[in-house]
Amino acid sequence: MSRADDRFEIQDVLSRYARAVDRLDYDAIAQCYFEDAVDVHGAYTGDAAGLVEDIRRRHQTIDSSQHFVTNVLVDFEGTDAARVESYCLCFLRQRAADDASEQDCAIIRCRYVDRFERREGRWGIAGRVVVFDESRTVPVVDLLDPSWVSSRRDESDPVYA
Repeated sequence: MSRADDRFEIQDVLSRYARAVDRLDYDAIAQCYFEDAVDVHGAYTGDAAGLVEDIRRRHQTIDSSQHFVTNVLVDFEGTDAARVESYCLCFLRQRAADDASEQDCAIIRCRYVDRFERREGRWGIAGRVVVFDESRTVPVVDLLDPSWVSSRRDESDPVYA
């Protein structure tokens, strides 16, 4: 494998993580990590299994989630390790209160400072620190036509069809 192939596989893990969180695909979140990885993620610090449970709890009231992962820099350390920094922009829209048209949307700017490793031929997250730059909440009113195909936070989303 070339370094370009390695870089692509690492970036693919980052993209799969974003999709997994946005679709609440808990198994896919866990697959991005090695079991012994430690994630420092805001108020949560612990292993991947605990992170999945933390996301499950925190996202109960979020009806729409989008994570955009960009500016991925990969610094290889030997054959099977890399330091990876990537920027993340998150939009987390809270479920509307009964009969309310306005919803709160959290917009979070952060960076993933990751240690990736290749084990048994697979790149995965061996350690992560989420470095936060800003979090703000803005009111939104969803004006999308209800007849349009809308995203879902489960396996009924069109990506799984």
